[in-house]
Amino acid sequence: MENEIKDFENKIRKYHSLPEAIVLDSKPVGYPFYVLRLDLTYLTNRELKLLEEFVLKSITNGLVKPKEISSFLGMESYQIEKVLSELISRDLVKKEENLELTTVGLDALEQQTVLAPISETQTFYLDTLNGKLTNSFSSENFDSKIHKNSAINKIIKKPKKSHIEDLVDYYPDIEKLLQKSVPNHPNLIELVQVNNIEKIYPQWHELLLVLYKNNPGDREIEYEIFSRGSIQVEYRNTIEELYAEGKKILEPIFQQMEQDQLPESLGNEVIFSIKDDDIQTVEKLTTKISSLNDPDHFVETKNNSVKQEKQKLQKELKQVQNKTRISEVIHTYQIREYLLKASKEAKNRLMIISPWIKANVVDEKFISTLKDTLKRKVQVYIIYGIKGSKVQNDDKSIKQLGNLKANYKNLQFDKTKNTHRKQIICDDKFAIVTSFNFLSFRADPHLTYRDELGVILRDKQTIEDLFKSGINLIRVC
Repeated sequence: MENEIKDFENKIRKYHSLPEAIVLDSKPVGYPFYVLRLDLTYLTNRELKLLEEFVLKSITNGLVKPKEISSFLGMESYQIEKVLSELISRDLVKKEENLELTTVGLDALEQQTVLAPISETQTFYLDTLNGKLTNSFSSENFDSKIHKNSAINKIIKKPKKSHIEDLVDYYPDIEKLLQKSVPNHPNLIELVQVNNIEKIYPQWHELLLVLYKNNPGDREIEYEIFSRGSIQVEYRNTIEELYAEGKKILEPIFQQMEQDQLPESLGNEVIFSIKDDDIQTVEKLTTKISSLNDPDHFVETKNNSVKQEKQKLQKELKQVQNKTRISEVIHTYQIREYLLKASKEAKNRLMIISPWIKANVVDEKFISTLKDTLKRKVQVYIIYGIKGSKVQNDDKSIKQLGNLKANYKNLQFDKTKNTHRKQIICDDKFAIVTSFNFLSFRADPHLTYRDELGVILRDKQTIEDLFKSGINLIRVC
């Protein structure tokens, strides 16, 4: 096992250009497919495509004008013209006053008529996550009954047995796979039809889910997919695309790994939130103190001078701050909720700072929510960027944010040189400083795979200081 882990590390380091990456854990998982046993009829050793054959037969039966052929076959004229152009270039047809087959064309057509169709049953595998079809596999089968919690759930709807209409869209793929089965054959294999779906059943193929960190000090946990000792890029891309659509297919597996490895004491830790009444008391006192600085604002001082009243309120505020928790401590998935809350409730400004941007967070739902915020004329600042982060950022998500910036003048989207800061600011209502990577870590109330801590700040001056500090990140770029 130790040698296997070392091998994973070496391959991850090389593939992702991460010389300090360390592997934390690995787990066999089942990747779902449908096994299809199909009764097929196809033609092989064909020199002519089916449409080419029909055009040649039409000419031999007296249809000597392109329009006559297109009308007879029920096809557009440009399609027939394209086929005729190909046949003429291969000296199968000559065009004088009328269309006519050459000797070569007659021989080719005669050869087609003696071809016997082949009917046989073949096995295909339908990827139930991305809908791709294949006809070969070398990975081991995975027992989904024994390892139920480690089998990825199916996404693609299962074709029904004997319902061949469910496979019409797969005809081109089946034909290509048949052709690949005889790669050295110079002529075409042409699928005539799928006669029947004889069998169809789910089957899981074993992959290895490998968890790693980019370096020993990093809090981010990444994953990679291995099979037969190699990184499986296509499988990983499929999973990432599904996450971008909000389909969190690995979450049950992550949750199971967490339960297997983390001590129970971590789940029993409770950090109580501060009371809303305390927050309101502090805000009211702060507002009263601020109003005393405005000579046009009437404040009932009860026969005390403004100065005395201000001192009294400041003393009261300090007492409240001393006996209450002005800053609220929050964990993992709560922090994500506050990001959504800020996006929906901001009236004047919203600032998000996070080192990395990934598609599993900045997905269609996030972009849609951000658009709504921008349409409310809220000034939005999104700042990201850290040295060595190129392999961790998602180009598609960055492009989407760039497009929004081009369409909305109230979006400032900037990359800074090197920040590991994670913070959000919503107007002057609250700010959050945290270990949580807002734009690259997906949090879920059912999955706290790693613990993240955040502090909510509601003091207006502190919020303003944080905002100015965030703006300075852009100015020094």
